[in-house]
Amino acid sequence: MKHVPLRNFFCRGTILFRSNFFLIYFSFALFVVPILSEPKFQTKPKQSKPSELLKRDLQSEIVIPVIGLNLHLFADEKSDVLRKLKFGEPVRFDKDSLESPKEDWIPVKLEDGLSGFIKRSVVRSVPSKQYLSTLLFEAEKMILSKQIDFLAKQEITDTIFSISSTGKFTGDEFIFLRAKAGFFLKKTVDLMNEKGIKPDNDPNTLEFLKRHQTKLLYDYSSGKYYVDSNYFWKLLESYPKTKHSDYAGYLATESIPINDCGADLRCRLEEIRKGKLRYLYLFPTGNYVVLYTKDVVKILSSMTKDPDSIPCFPPVTEAIKSEINQMFRYASEIGPREKKQILPHLQILKKECFR
Repeated sequence: MKHVPLRNFFCRGTILFRSNFFLIYFSFALFVVPILSEPKFQTKPKQSKPSELLKRDLQSEIVIPVIGLNLHLFADEKSDVLRKLKFGEPVRFDKDSLESPKEDWIPVKLEDGLSGFIKRSVVRSVPSKQYLSTLLFEAEKMILSKQIDFLAKQEITDTIFSISSTGKFTGDEFIFLRAKAGFFLKKTVDLMNEKGIKPDNDPNTLEFLKRHQTKLLYDYSSGKYYVDSNYFWKLLESYPKTKHSDYAGYLATESIPINDCGADLRCRLEEIRKGKLRYLYLFPTGNYVVLYTKDVVKILSSMTKDPDSIPCFPPVTEAIKSEINQMFRYASEIGPREKKQILPHLQILKKECFR
């Protein structure tokens, strides 16, 4: 048999072959294609029964993780909006609602007694023991987001402070909540300083600052606001040995504004003592000991590298001597490894300033 290249069949093959070929192909297509293209039916998501939803809602607490959630009169997007809810605003499942819980809606009651419906898909329903951690997680995520504006951060901060004052949380939970509230306040005023927002031109900002004036400091030279580190230190004094004391101590240290001390030795020593050295003194095994020890040693090393350049020219003021003595007291009671690194530099300071 003479072999013919396959391409020759398409170029000069007989009509019969071409007809048979397409007939076979067409018959095959009629048989196979319907099988291949058979539609796939997707299983519809199982709907929860009203009884299951009711049981779940009765055992859950609701966290509102967004700004401006609509509270509807009925379980319908087109129904009247009673008002917009704030981030984290406390709401509870309204078990006395005339309507049963629905897959997409939750009947809720506010603290002022107003009832309505909110979209289930927007909020977080969690067990009671997870309420605080979920609330703070959602709040921190928004506070740290660059997409959230200054007014929204004010609202979040106010809500967390308000919840911390309800008396619902005590002990470890309370100090953690108050510490986080202070952190959110710091991030909010940091954004205000960054944007150059002046409270004199913004009534809402002015009211916000008035609400938190006992926790804030104002630097006239820079025209900026800061969270007073004493806010966090007082938390530690009230709850000295809680699980979250270390975190509050970290925030206290990080809240101290950096001063332009120049050659003022007392100012430079005070800044170290009131911040990172105080943390080392209070938390000798804290999470930030290694970091802060490194920073303190670096600053003191630059000050004592050339003893003759230390600005302790006579007569040395009592303020400088007092700072050095207090730093010695702190350093003598910190961890042995940290003490070994810090004390030699303090001894040089004492030798030069106590002649």
